[in-house]
Order: sequence, then C-alpha cells, then structure tokens
Amino acid sequence: MPLPIAHSLLGGAVCVASDRDGALAGYQRFAMAVVLANGADLDYLPGMLVGDPHRFHRMAAHSLGGALVVALLAAWLVRHGWVRAWPLRPGWPSGAGGTALIVALLWASHILLDSLNADLSEPVGVMMFWPLSQMWVPALPLFYNVDKISGPASPLAFARSLVTAHNLRAAALEVAVTGPLLGLTIWWRQGWRRQR
Repeated sequence: MPLPIAHSLLGGAVCVASDRDGALAGYQRFAMAVVLANGADLDYLPGMLVGDPHRFHRMAAHSLGGALVVALLAAWLVRHGWVRAWPLRPGWPSGAGGTALIVALLWASHILLDSLNADLSEPVGVMMFWPLSQMWVPALPLFYNVDKISGPASPLAFARSLVTAHNLRAAALEVAVTGPLLGLTIWWRQGWRRQR
C-alpha cells in the first residue's frame, strides 16, 4: 500500500478531471475526493479495535466489489436527499448515477495504486475481485513498500512504525509520480475552461 500521499494526489486528479468546475472545484468536493481515494484504508480501523491493525486490511474494502458497494451507498444517499449529487462535467452522468460513478472511480483509484506498490507482506497483493474471487492479485512494483509493524500493535505503535527514513523516500517517490498527474490535470482543465 502506498502512503496516503499518493492516494490523495491521484484522488485530487480524478476530482479535477471529472468535476464540473475542474481545477476550481470547491475545497469541499476536493477534500471529499481525497477522503474517498483513501477510503479503502478505513479497513485498518476494525483491526485497531481488536489490537491487530492488519487483520482486515487489503481484503473486501480493497476490491472492485468494495468500490461498487460504496458507490451504491452514495447513489442511495443522493436519491434519498441525504447528500447533494456530485456535479460532473458535461457529458458525464448526473444525479445519483454520476455520483456513484465518481465515488467508484475514486475508491478504485486506491486499488489501482495499491496494485502498483511493492508488497512484502503475505499474502502478497490485494483481493481485487472480491466477492467474485478471493484470489490475491500480486502487485506490479512501481512504488516502494511501506515500513510498518506487521503484527498486533496499538494504534500509537502502528503510527510510530510509519515514521522511518525508508517511508520518507517512499513518500518522495509517490509525490514524484502522482504530483505531476495532479498538476497536469489542473493545467488541462484550466485550458479547457478558457476554451468553453
């Protein structure tokens, strides 16, 4: 799994590319995109409650099935008026369907990046195709692995284990790869707005 840096930058790029207002998307939508792009890692929370942060990590939440479940939940919330529909670019679906699409894309961006991360833990990879398959899809290493405690640990010990020189190098690589994607997307959308 990459650090939240790569997930956040790619989520921001997806937001800027798809949002009706592009690079001028409100900070609330941009922030929501970042949260959704990191959302699959919420599977650490139930593990932390039982003293083993990794117990549920890289399973159902890190799958296309998990992305579909979250997208359907988002569509249901829009249909019932609990949240506003995400305003997408002209030509994209609108309303509940458009919101489901952007939520699925943001969640799936997490799975994509995790599949491009050097994974040294067993089982290797992510359970990408759950619930259709419980096969672990191995990663194609583009990003460095992330140093962290691999067994039972308190939340504080887990957080402390992430502060290493290796992880600082991993963060720099993530910024070098995904930062330009966000920058190019902003540049492209600003040009698109001028031509409208």
